[in-house]
Amino acid sequence: MSGEKYSFFDVPEDDVSPLFTTRMQEAAQVGCLRGVFDGNGITTDWLNGNEALRSPAFDAELRDLFQSLQQDGPLKNFQSMLQFCSEHPQARMSDRRTFYAFRIDTQRYRYHLRFFPQKRKFHIFCYQADRIRGDLPQPDFNYVYRGRAKSKQDRGDR
Repeated sequence: MSGEKYSFFDVPEDDVSPLFTTRMQEAAQVGCLRGVFDGNGITTDWLNGNEALRSPAFDAELRDLFQSLQQDGPLKNFQSMLQFCSEHPQARMSDRRTFYAFRIDTQRYRYHLRFFPQKRKFHIFCYQADRIRGDLPQPDFNYVYRGRAKSKQDRGDR
């Protein structure tokens, strides 16, 4: 984007984890703006997340971000999205479907952008930054394997 009001997060080399959130961070999700390029431009809809986090300030920032992405960014038109994706091959992710993952951080919010060029669609997942947990818990293997201790009877003859 030429204005650089909203800059894309640079992912550390070989570490894509900052581009994703976990189930434990769902409480921080304000919602998701979905869009598709059709013959009339872009059609969008909103999927609610944690409705208590949605505020007029958030709505104003999301509207401004979306307008910036449309004016001089990857959401100007479908060709702009294709070009943006081809210029960022490191953002290509393959799972069930191939998509391109990006992140934009602001003072209060974090936006995870997913571009699906083959489907002509995109998702902007919106999170309240101060509610995203950075300290993810480590698994407790003692809890996982409790009750599975083998008794001497189960070991058989040696």
